[in-house]
Amino acid sequence: MRALNRKHLALTSLNQWFYINQLVLNITKTNVIKFTPKTTAHVPLDIYYKDNVIDEVKSTIFLGMHVDNCMNWENHVEQIFPKLSAACFSVRNVIHTLNPYILHTFIQYFNME
Repeated sequence: MRALNRKHLALTSLNQWFYINQLVLNITKTNVIKFTPKTTAHVPLDIYYKDNVIDEVKSTIFLGMHVDNCMNWENHVEQIFPKLSAACFSVRNVIHTLNPYILHTFIQYFNME
């Protein structure tokens, strides 16, 4: 019962913060992730916000980082490896043909993606 009260208190505080800052929580885009060691058994979280259930996920994207519930980097590396591979291939093919200024601009393009 104590954990239920803490969850309710946290969501009530969250709701007040959103209201004060004139923000709205988009429940359809909101997920919850419980970080646990791999060896710990999974205990599902039942979290509700304004009579809507918040989905629990095993992995999500947060600020461009692919994060899983074990704080493992595998998923993130799998997502960015093809992009890095393509960027390296492209740079390797043009490095000897471009002047330094254009080469610098070309490399900056890959840094922004």
